[in-house]
Amino acid sequence: MVAVIDDPDVASVRVEGPPASQGSVDQVDFDVVGADRAVLAAVQVKSRVAGGSMSGAVALGILMEMVNGGPAAGTYLLLTNARPGAKGDQLKEALSAGADPQDLRDALMDLFHEAPQRRDQLERLDGAGLSRLSRCRLEYDARDDDEIREELRNSLRAVRNRSRQGLGEQSAGLLTGYLMSEVLERAADVTGRRAVFSVDELRSLVLVDAESLAGSIGAYDWGLLAGRIPDIPDVRRPALIDPLLAVFPCGGQNATRRATLVGPSGIGKSSAAAHYVSERADAYDFIGWIDCETGYSTRASFERVLAVLGAGAPARRQQMRDDQTQQEVQRVLGRLPGRWLLIFDNVDTARQVEPWIPRAGRGDVIITTLNAATHQGSGQVVQVSTMERTESVDLLARRLHLNETEARAGAPALDRLARELGDWPLALELGACYLDNCGLRLDQVDHYLDALKVRSFADEDSVPPGYPQTLAAALNMCVDNLHQRVQPQADGPGLVEVALQMFYAAAYLASQQIPAHLLVAAVIGAVEGLDPDHHGPLLVPPEMFNIGEALRELSRFSLIKNDLALPPTYGQSLPGGDRSVAVNTVSQELMRERLKGHPALATAIDRLVGHVERWLSGPLQLGELERVQVLRSHAEMLLSHIDHLELPSERAALMCGNLAATYYHQGDMARAEQLYEQELHYLEGAGTDNDALVVQTRFALAAIAIQIYELGPDSRPTQKTTTDDAVAHLEFVLHRTRSWAVDYPKAAKKLALDSVLLIRSSCILEEAEARLSLLEQAFTDLLSRIEPTPYSAQQQVLAQAEECLQNNRHAEAESHCRGILDQGISGPLEAEIRRRLVEALAGQSKWGEAIAEVDYWRDDPIAPRLYRHSIIDLIRNVSIRCATAFDDGDPGAIVLLDRVADWPDLDAFIAMGSDDDQHAITSARALRDLIHKALQDR
Repeated sequence: MVAVIDDPDVASVRVEGPPASQGSVDQVDFDVVGADRAVLAAVQVKSRVAGGSMSGAVALGILMEMVNGGPAAGTYLLLTNARPGAKGDQLKEALSAGADPQDLRDALMDLFHEAPQRRDQLERLDGAGLSRLSRCRLEYDARDDDEIREELRNSLRAVRNRSRQGLGEQSAGLLTGYLMSEVLERAADVTGRRAVFSVDELRSLVLVDAESLAGSIGAYDWGLLAGRIPDIPDVRRPALIDPLLAVFPCGGQNATRRATLVGPSGIGKSSAAAHYVSERADAYDFIGWIDCETGYSTRASFERVLAVLGAGAPARRQQMRDDQTQQEVQRVLGRLPGRWLLIFDNVDTARQVEPWIPRAGRGDVIITTLNAATHQGSGQVVQVSTMERTESVDLLARRLHLNETEARAGAPALDRLARELGDWPLALELGACYLDNCGLRLDQVDHYLDALKVRSFADEDSVPPGYPQTLAAALNMCVDNLHQRVQPQADGPGLVEVALQMFYAAAYLASQQIPAHLLVAAVIGAVEGLDPDHHGPLLVPPEMFNIGEALRELSRFSLIKNDLALPPTYGQSLPGGDRSVAVNTVSQELMRERLKGHPALATAIDRLVGHVERWLSGPLQLGELERVQVLRSHAEMLLSHIDHLELPSERAALMCGNLAATYYHQGDMARAEQLYEQELHYLEGAGTDNDALVVQTRFALAAIAIQIYELGPDSRPTQKTTTDDAVAHLEFVLHRTRSWAVDYPKAAKKLALDSVLLIRSSCILEEAEARLSLLEQAFTDLLSRIEPTPYSAQQQVLAQAEECLQNNRHAEAESHCRGILDQGISGPLEAEIRRRLVEALAGQSKWGEAIAEVDYWRDDPIAPRLYRHSIIDLIRNVSIRCATAFDDGDPGAIVLLDRVADWPDLDAFIAMGSDDDQHAITSARALRDLIHKALQDR
């Protein structure tokens, strides 16, 4: 189509050929239609594996089918990527010679004298058939897919350049990918209504404006994309992009190739990687952008990779250990038929990402890092330095909205501005935004530069090593401008002051997906004044404060960028409540340096901790794993700053405990134990007398030490807390619980009940059995002396449902479960109730309802997917019930068995359970496979 885009005689191409009603669907893969609706060419495409051949006899047989069964066409073309087999070249030459139809038949009869079937087909051709035969052509195309794509990119660039369209050089990969997707979508339309792809439509797509094209990445379904790719730069930097193109040449290489972009923050490493993606997006079956700012953001990015590639159910992916996730990623990428690309962005050290980088497969890896030592190992290193002066001037002209005439006239001023800003991309962006938003003209650039020099001297001690002083000065001048516009308000901080404080607060969080409402609340919402019964995030309604205007103030100076919306959460109805922003890491570092020693810093950090804790505790209590993942990165980053600044507090301890709970529920006992120990350290350092937090933390440490014995020896992590420590923790809990029995009966009842359930479920070593038995008796005695509470009543219903299941009273168990779910429960209790509900439905052969419950749990982001233990129990028990039902002759069980057996998918995940869990689930999966094999053999 691109080859004939300027041919006035061609009107369209019909994808998948003429309509089925014409009876030639199998003979024609696509045809070219003229302006008079006549078929100019009918084409059949035959693919072979690399190195495969096609003989002349086979090729002639395919062409004869087109001649006899296809539509009337000006040319009949057989197109194949096979190499010529026996007599293939002779057939191609004979068809292309332009001989008289009768002479052509005679030549082919002689060429295929040893192929009686082909001779018979030739002899039976009438005059019309001979005429069609003379219009047949055969083309052996030796190019591989990469070579075809490269030629297509070059053709698209030529078309766009002829029409004076910008960015043709940069975005050909995006455009090629989109056009291929368009063809495939039309081919998949079984109605045939979209089969006709006109040249006019193609031309409109090829000539899409550059801005729309550059912004299209991630918005279309051509190729699989995981993660958020930064904005594609509008100024091409050949010194960065060309080395990447050279490292990853088009071709059929099967090895994994690697390149590392090294340079300071704000220099353009991520932009260069995004630029490469825009150039070669069509060359990859899959592209994954990995956020390596923290260890957990790295893992979360790979979980998104697995989700996009369809590797098992969400809960199974999110419960795997790091090493299991790494193995799964490498396995899934290794199965892709084409090439894949992974960009590891913002890497700190090689040790951080090396285990995640696939060693084999047809893939390419790009690493961006500040650390020059990170590139140790194989692969090309690209040092990312400042922009070339012409590139800097181009960037400034674009940001100042200058046309070509204005840019030429202002070239000297733009050159001086670029020189003083060190040709540093972030500094150029900040400087241009300052000029634009302060209304300074090009003839006033020198006034700005004078102020910049003065500010540079003032900021000399605050600039991180390796960064130009003008970068800090440019950033601080933007911040200073906001400061100068702050106006005292009688009723609290004004718009600009709130925006500024939001930017300061963002400096202590992770750099991406920062909840905008969290930042606002940390500035204007005192935690002390909030409803103590409201444990979720504080969302600021527009009538209270216009958050959009505050973000706009920061965006005007390029201090923030909009980021991906936060994952959904239950009950959130405020429009824009899921809005998030991103901040450059060097901007965060410079702001932390600016605020160092500020007398209000400790108070501001503690208030920020309070709001982060609330944002984390809400999805934690609801079991919303995706939401927890985002907030966990911010909590981890904030804790690192608290440690650095030595600011332990009760709020920091509470956030630390909630963070530990997220790891505990996912089965990462080692990290959970570290954080619980850190929580106790914070409480001690803050000198708090919060007995409740200490009790909860020591109970959690005891639970971890006891529950790891459920796992097999090979899966059991090394713990600091010993068995004796666990018993001592429970003895402490017993002592405190007894003292609370009168004044705080609900808390005492819950702790005592949880302690009894923990001890009864333990598989701990024999030397601790006697002491645990005494503790169980003491906690049971305490329970008997405290009145029932709503929590104990719910646990009683849970026990009743379990007892019903054990005795095959499934309808009664279902009734218990639905009754307690109607009360609006959440958290671990909801997970345990839903697990038993599925079992009860399966026990009654209510397969449709059971499948609906499982699908909700697996696929809905607000489902309680955080709780690994409940999921393991669900998979095990439901697998057993389905296997039993099928063995009894109920075929409906196989669909539910498929759902739960696909949940773990990997032996590595099954290994996280006990030996009994492993045996039950593995047996059920084996039965499922046998059933499917038997059904296929019928």
